[in-house]
Amino acid sequence: MMQKIEENDLGFTGLWSSAKKMNCGTLFLNPSLANDIFFNKLSNVSCLDEKMIDKSMEHLHHINSTPYVYSVNYAELEQLLERKGFAYFDTLHALKNSSSSNKKTNAVKITRENISLWVDVFCKAYDCPGWTNTVAKIIENSLRDVDYFVDESGGSCMALYEKNSVLGLYCLGTIPSKRNKGLASLLVDFALNEVKSRNLESLILETYQKDNLLEFYSKMGFEQVYTKKVYTI
Repeated sequence: MMQKIEENDLGFTGLWSSAKKMNCGTLFLNPSLANDIFFNKLSNVSCLDEKMIDKSMEHLHHINSTPYVYSVNYAELEQLLERKGFAYFDTLHALKNSSSSNKKTNAVKITRENISLWVDVFCKAYDCPGWTNTVAKIIENSLRDVDYFVDESGGSCMALYEKNSVLGLYCLGTIPSKRNKGLASLLVDFALNEVKSRNLESLILETYQKDNLLEFYSKMGFEQVYTKKVYTI
């Protein structure tokens, strides 16, 4: 399951950022989303290559983005990063839910005609008004591969990416004025029903520890598969 989740993550991220294959890792770069912890990162690292890390940091610094390196249960990599001056920043929890929802919910699917609706919700939810044009182009270019939804009230958004018999849920967010009303939960329930209707194995998602959402997802039936440590310098 860990490999399935990692490949789902890499596939989705590659639709939002340019993926650059390194010696034994994948570097994601999007200068228009600079400093974003998820879309500008060195990930999928499978060996100890100091030159690769240095080169990756050069690429990230070149686009004026904070460098992030992800480690999946790789203690030796974490030790190398610390020797190079990196510090632990956060933990990303990979979760799965193989149950189906008893709630029948609806959501508005994004098409080329209403891309601005999803972009508006996303940019308000993540407080990134300067990303509007970039996100709109990303959505337009990835509609064939990703299903984008907003809830019926237009207050919450999510992206669903299918790969390896699992459905990845990304970019779940709610605009501040509509939080604590259960809108994100409705979208998660919708996604769980999508897993069932598509005859897939599980719904998977990733959440950062600093976001304090583990209890929320646990109550919705998600269980942890593994974690990734995030380092920065």
